Amino acid sequence: MTDVYITAVLRLIESQLAASGRFSGGVTVGQLAGPPETPAAAVFLARGSAGLLSMSSFIRRREVTIRIYIDAAAEPRDEAEIAIDEIVYDTEDDIRNNLNLGTTGWIVQGELVEEFDYAEVGGRQFRIADITLPLTYRA
Repeated sequence: MTDVYITAVLRLIESQLAASGRFSGGVTVGQLAGPPETPAAAVFLARGSAGLLSMSSFIRRREVTIRIYIDAAAEPRDEAEIAIDEIVYDTEDDIRNNLNLGTTGWIVQGELVEEFDYAEVGGRQFRIADITLPLTYRA
């Protein structure tokens, strides 16, 4: 059985987010080391599973999270809510229409899940949105 890595998918998502022009604070693979300029995004693994389908085939699942950061202290206060909703919508639209995983063997299988919250990074408060992509690989 051959190991199937998700590296190409993470880099593809990172590249697509950076090319969108929405994230002037940058896009990283992995969590941020310190407070970003915003808006910013991070791409990271959230959950996974693997199993045999038969003696000669297997399935591998990964949930990849795109975390979007907006400065929660921005004025006026309602701007963070409006901005994060618009960025989430546009990012999901890009994923549905432009994310070409064909060469990786991975597919988005299932609904994209959104979660909104607040997080502190390096002593600064951010409004965050997590978009979770359910990915599947079968071999």
